[in-house]
Amino acid sequence: MTCYSSALSTVAYAPSNAAVRLLSLNNRHRSATSKTVHLVRHAEGSHNLSEEDSKLPAHFDATLTAKGVKQCNLLAQHTRNLDVEAVLVSPLTRCLETARLSFPHLYAKESNNCNQHVPFIAHEEWRETVNYLCDCRSPTQVLEKNYPRVNFDHITHENDPIWSHYEDIYGTSTVHTSMRESGDANSLYNRAHLAWKVLLSRPERQLALVGHSAFFMHMFTPLFEELEGVVQYEDDDVRELMTGGRFDNCELRSVVVDVPI
Repeated sequence: MTCYSSALSTVAYAPSNAAVRLLSLNNRHRSATSKTVHLVRHAEGSHNLSEEDSKLPAHFDATLTAKGVKQCNLLAQHTRNLDVEAVLVSPLTRCLETARLSFPHLYAKESNNCNQHVPFIAHEEWRETVNYLCDCRSPTQVLEKNYPRVNFDHITHENDPIWSHYEDIYGTSTVHTSMRESGDANSLYNRAHLAWKVLLSRPERQLALVGHSAFFMHMFTPLFEELEGVVQYEDDDVRELMTGGRFDNCELRSVVVDVPI
């Protein structure tokens, strides 16, 4: 079982053990490998205004609305008080813009909190489930020009490999107007494992992650049997935090993550 036809990885995972363990911030049973992660859903995008309209070409790689920008500015007042050593971000424009605006003190060339350069790193593994044109990302060269502070070295394809994968299966957006990746449990399972592997392999202990509601949902409150147990909850507080409801636009939730046992 592979993720996509050489699009993300050729690593195969057997459906058995968890990809990650989550603990609440007040859980004292941390290990030398644990990390604090601040998960943020992107702010309001143009595609969030109407579910039906979100499928239209006008929302290709959807951008933030004026309300979404305001949401980021409000969140930025809180993130200044967080200890963040690196920011991982989906390569979709709405997440890149949310990261830039919600962590402005870190996105500046030099951090205002310390002398170290806090990296922003884009990862294909953490992007939204790929269903409609709003979930199709822009070419890498465009993103690099628009977000020069973001490291795109891990984005190995100029054009969107996941969209191309499903377009080969289902056809163009005018031919197939329904779900694509959201109906592919094997793909979601593999990508979830890859996403947590990327995060857990980072050397930093304090991370921010800017991602998407549906991909979060498939891991924290999975619809598919294949994804049950991908995330292992170590206490009731973190379980309630992560399963109590889907992320709102620009919502931040903080947890401790660790390698599975």
